[in-house]
Amino acid sequence: MRYLLFLPTVITSGVILAGCSTVLVDRNFDQVQSAVADRVASAPEWPTSAEAQDQIDDRVSEILSQPLDMERAVAIALVNNRALRAEYARVGLADADLVEAGLLDNPGLSVGVGFPDRPPSVTGLDFGLTLNILQWLITPARQDIATVQLDAEVLSVADAVLSTATQTRLVFLDLQAAENMSAMLREIATAAEASYEFATRVHDAGNLSDLALANEQSLYEQSRVEYARSLAEVADLRERLNAQLGLWGTQTEWTIEDRLPPLPTSEPDLGELESLAIRQRLDLAASAKEVEAISKAAGLQRDWRYLLSTEVGASASRDTDGQWVFGPQLSLELPIFNQRQGEIARLDAALLAAEARLEGLAIVTRADVRRLRNRLFAARYEAEQFRDTIVPLRERITALTQEQYNFMLVDTFDLLVSKRESIAAYREYLDSVKRYWEVRVQLEQAVGGRLPDTEGMAMPGDTDTPIDSMKNDTSGENMPGMHHHGGH
Repeated sequence: MRYLLFLPTVITSGVILAGCSTVLVDRNFDQVQSAVADRVASAPEWPTSAEAQDQIDDRVSEILSQPLDMERAVAIALVNNRALRAEYARVGLADADLVEAGLLDNPGLSVGVGFPDRPPSVTGLDFGLTLNILQWLITPARQDIATVQLDAEVLSVADAVLSTATQTRLVFLDLQAAENMSAMLREIATAAEASYEFATRVHDAGNLSDLALANEQSLYEQSRVEYARSLAEVADLRERLNAQLGLWGTQTEWTIEDRLPPLPTSEPDLGELESLAIRQRLDLAASAKEVEAISKAAGLQRDWRYLLSTEVGASASRDTDGQWVFGPQLSLELPIFNQRQGEIARLDAALLAAEARLEGLAIVTRADVRRLRNRLFAARYEAEQFRDTIVPLRERITALTQEQYNFMLVDTFDLLVSKRESIAAYREYLDSVKRYWEVRVQLEQAVGGRLPDTEGMAMPGDTDTPIDSMKNDTSGENMPGMHHHGGH
């Protein structure tokens, strides 16, 4: 019986140890923050309490009190996007797996009673206490594997942070470009209305033909439709950004900076970008950790394949004549048929698959970097051509056409076509600048972080554009068909 006196102590110790193994949901989240610290300007946060959520709400409100730029939008998304918070929970799950890997199997207690069939014998009793000794032996290896899996999950979640930042930037660029386009179309619609009203007066005076007036009206009505369409697009993109930032209610009443970012003066070297991507892509690092974890698990199965279940313990029994018998107990599972062949084969196949995924991801990463950099050069060339050549040339053509119209060398239709082509050129210029930044954001995602620093250059604000000329002249004097030098 004295062996049984240790039973409460063993059980109590186990309960105490289990109580000390409490999982803190966000205790490893700082590793995610460290992984993305050099890749995004703002740190992600995971509010796991009401107080933390209140602090984030206050910070979001403070950011929204200023006009949103791209990085402010990213800062909100990293702390307020609900889908990203769900990704954060994966770290807590992996941490729970690590805690579980360090826990031993509970001891087994067996109690048996034997009733004699005739007196004067006493009732027989059997007690047994067993522990799975194999768990003691392999626990360090299990913890090592779980630690690698936790590291992989941290890297994977950190990569999700970067993906969220990328998606936020892309939606923001779409909205910013749409806001720019809508502002231009509003000015065009306003100018077209003034032009049409003036043309109506000139037509009523008999100095403008019916065809010219119809052209003016066509431009006016079309400009109204295009402006209305732009407003709908802006509203749609605002809601997409609200969803991306996790905003609702009064939080959606924000403003946005109305200028696209300036073009940089130069682009990074392709060779540097490829090597940079291989070094700092978090999904590559997570995939490498996955390979390591599977390799360790396969090694563990091989090393302990013949010790499927090994239990040690103590037993105490009292036979029917009242005598107690005490002694140790050993239980072994004989590995005759099952030697973990299936599990080892499964892990070997999983390892081959993980290695192939890692190699494939590295190849795709290099190809994506090259592809996106080529697209970046193409987008940059297009934006610069529109900025430096096409838009100024279209404006010069419009100015020369305006002069010829003033001297009645061309008719209203020619001037109208020239104005429309100038407007179209500027719209394509805005689209090209947006495409450039979209590709650059995608390239940053492809390399797993920020691109090497390059000096910026100012937007071509000093170069007059069709929208600028319309803003500077609202009298109708420089609008299609708005001149006093006679009509056709």
